[in-house]
Amino acid sequence: MDIKETSVQKGKYLLRNYWESLIMEKTKGIVSKMDMCQCEKCFLDVCALALNKLPPHYVTTDKGSLMVKIPTANAKTELELTILISRCAKLVSEKPIHDV
Repeated sequence: MDIKETSVQKGKYLLRNYWESLIMEKTKGIVSKMDMCQCEKCFLDVCALALNKLPPHYVTTDKGSLMVKIPTANAKTELELTILISRCAKLVSEKPIHDV
């Protein structure tokens, strides 16, 4: 198959970083409880910082179907992700990249 034939937008399958949806979900809960800017830019900056500290974990899924979550949500992983996101949120809170 020629790589030019496969389009992320038009194809049957989607390529996703497994961590992305998990980090975004957890970040919503953590950031909403913090005394920090709640704008979309700060939220996404926290997510980007956290994702850049994790090893990539790409999966493919059928377009239109839910991505199957790989069972990584054990107590240790949950705690590690919470600590990571909290640290990233603190950094963004201290130095937001926009006018306050």
